[in-house]
Amino acid sequence: MSEQNDGGISLKDVGELLRREVESSGLQEVEPDIYQKIASSLGSLKGQGFEGMEAKVRDRIVELMSSSARLLVEVRQRKAQSGAEQLDYSRLTDEEKYVLDGKNESASRMEEVVEAASRGRPKVLEAISARMREKRIIVRFVRPMEQFIGVDMTKYGPFQQENVATLPLENARSLVEAGVAVQVHAHL
Repeated sequence: MSEQNDGGISLKDVGELLRREVESSGLQEVEPDIYQKIASSLGSLKGQGFEGMEAKVRDRIVELMSSSARLLVEVRQRKAQSGAEQLDYSRLTDEEKYVLDGKNESASRMEEVVEAASRGRPKVLEAISARMREKRIIVRFVRPMEQFIGVDMTKYGPFQQENVATLPLENARSLVEAGVAVQVHAHL
């Protein structure tokens, strides 16, 4: 693989990785830091101050590399979840394991709710509901926001652009969906 001086990777190499992954039935072995190299290359490209036609070419390369990286992740995740063959975790990058772990957690939660409902265990469902009502989300405000009363009847704000706050899940989701704030992911 032809690495760039900045520790990145070329568009040609990303395209080749994607081609090999699509053409094979199983997960291909990739460098464990492949997504970090792609991100480094994209960051380096975006930071280059070209003008005119050179800027258009750079922007197109960024677009193609971003799309290729997204497709690579999606194809590899589809293979990892297909169950067609025994999953070899050693062929997954840490980033891919992170995504797969989240999907497995989601499936486990779904099963927990279905099982509690179908086995007549309302106390389990009450406990799940209580956890969700207590759940807090960290958000960063991208626009100013007046003071408001949260679903927990607590006053929040006012907030200025770039302020960070921990809010009840329901309020945080509403603000994110309205484009007033973005969620901050504070854990892995």
